[in-house]
Amino acid sequence: MSNLEKENKKQRNNLKEETGKFLDQQRQQIENTTSNISDTTNKVNNSVNKYQQTNRAILNKNIDASNKYQQERINTIQSITNNTIELQKNFANTFQSVFSKFIDDTSKSYWNNYLYPERYTDLYNSINQNLTYNTVKATRLINDVALASAETFNKSIEIAQKYYNEAAQNYLNFVNKIEKSYYNH
Repeated sequence: MSNLEKENKKQRNNLKEETGKFLDQQRQQIENTTSNISDTTNKVNNSVNKYQQTNRAILNKNIDASNKYQQERINTIQSITNNTIELQKNFANTFQSVFSKFIDDTSKSYWNNYLYPERYTDLYNSINQNLTYNTVKATRLINDVALASAETFNKSIEIAQKYYNEAAQNYLNFVNKIEKSYYNH
């Protein structure tokens, strides 16, 4: 063989060796990159799973607290309603008892003094009208107070719900921002 052929053969062998080394380096880089991507994916999945578990726990705790407070509100409203009804009954009974005694004493006084029966009837009607008017007025007043209290309580519940919804939305937005920044880096 001539020197030129030997030189060409040598260059081809060198080229094959360099190409082989280059291909081996490329394969190693691809394996390293694949391994890094796999590790990173596993870490991200683990982080997301932990984050979701934490959020589920927080959400469940908030739902439990909300249910507890809702039940307390229901119990409080029921108690207020029962107390209002009992108060109205007591008020009506007391009012009736006092005026019944008053009417009884008045009628005895008139009969003892030999007054005319018409005056007794007029007095009874007048007292009965006043009693009815005052009972209705007192009942309306109690109902108005209870209704105003209930409306105020309902409004406070609405405001609390609004702030809770806004807080939950802000929390969700914050979580989304963290998630975006985590994936962007």
